[in-house]
Amino acid sequence: MPFDSWPGGSWEASLRLSLTILALYLGTLWLTLVYWTYRDIRQRSRDPIVQMAAVLVVLVFFLPGHWVYLILRPRHTLAELYERSLEEEALLQDLEDQKACPTCKRRIHDDFLICPSCRTRLKEPCRSCAKPLSYAWVACPYCGLEKPPREGMGPRPARAPGAPRPAPGQAAASARPGPAAVPPPQARAAAGHDPFAQPRTFPTTHEGDDAPVIGT
Repeated sequence: MPFDSWPGGSWEASLRLSLTILALYLGTLWLTLVYWTYRDIRQRSRDPIVQMAAVLVVLVFFLPGHWVYLILRPRHTLAELYERSLEEEALLQDLEDQKACPTCKRRIHDDFLICPSCRTRLKEPCRSCAKPLSYAWVACPYCGLEKPPREGMGPRPARAPGAPRPAPGQAAASARPGPAAVPPPQARAAAGHDPFAQPRTFPTTHEGDDAPVIGT
């Protein structure tokens, strides 16, 4: 084929055109990889030093640097780590919400009156709506019915307004029964109930005796 019939006019011009197109393609690919690396590393790390190092590796070494970056980059993005943390928190919250029996430590629900495993009484039913009520409640939150006092636990006596609250030791001392008061000996003797009073003696005489005999 003669050189005059070459499509580009000459093979040298065609070669220069091909090299120009290839250079533009490689340059575009290079800049695209650098930009893609910058965007990708920002989604995977907040450390500015790590971001700069990843971009420089791809910027200097081009395709080999991009391959090195794909090997060394963080496995998960920040969004994936955040979603995983939310899932873990939700799972932990579900585990905390699942209550356990205080006796056998097995899982129970809020509407259980007794534990189905060990028959421990957990709550009491409302007399009006039969809803499960906690023992610490004083009224039903569903129907408003006031709970009766439990057996052996009557209402506390009302304290006068403004009266000082007794100290724990003072209240215990006042509640403790003290020794009974003992009347003096004179009072017991006057009442005729003195066990320590000496018996009175009266002289008596018998026939044929010279000396009197003391009798009681």
